[in-house]
Amino acid sequence: MSGAGSIEEKKAIAAIYYAEHAAPMAQSMRGISPDVVYHNRPGAPTTLQLWQEREQRFRRAMTEITTTVHRQIAEDDLVTTHWTLEAVHSGTLMHYPATGRRIKMASMCIDRVVGGLVVEHWGVRDLLSVLRAIGVVEPFDPGSFAGQGGTAG
Repeated sequence: MSGAGSIEEKKAIAAIYYAEHAAPMAQSMRGISPDVVYHNRPGAPTTLQLWQEREQRFRRAMTEITTTVHRQIAEDDLVTTHWTLEAVHSGTLMHYPATGRRIKMASMCIDRVVGGLVVEHWGVRDLLSVLRAIGVVEPFDPGSFAGQGGTAG
């Protein structure tokens, strides 16, 4: 059920993390509850600490971070945010050394906002595009499927 706050207020709270992603973590994560349930990978811990650790690793690997919130859709306690992050790969990401290449990562996230804080988070990020941008995964070539019994597209 819906917690206090209008739909627009909930969208604004959820947007803090995305719109202010380049700011210091204490600022960009100020709308997130200390007790947030962070749905990451099945079987992985779901704590704020895990989210912050993942965020710290990403921030060490990327500089010149900019973000764009494209759209938000909200209903009851849930806010869906479509956003994009752009940055320069300037440190180790996963185990891949810095390349100096620009990356662009689209994301779709759902946040449950209750009592003025994000209390639950789900996110899907296009890491494949990041890995392609830094050159560790080959770019997709639709023509490579020609002659294999299927159609490109």
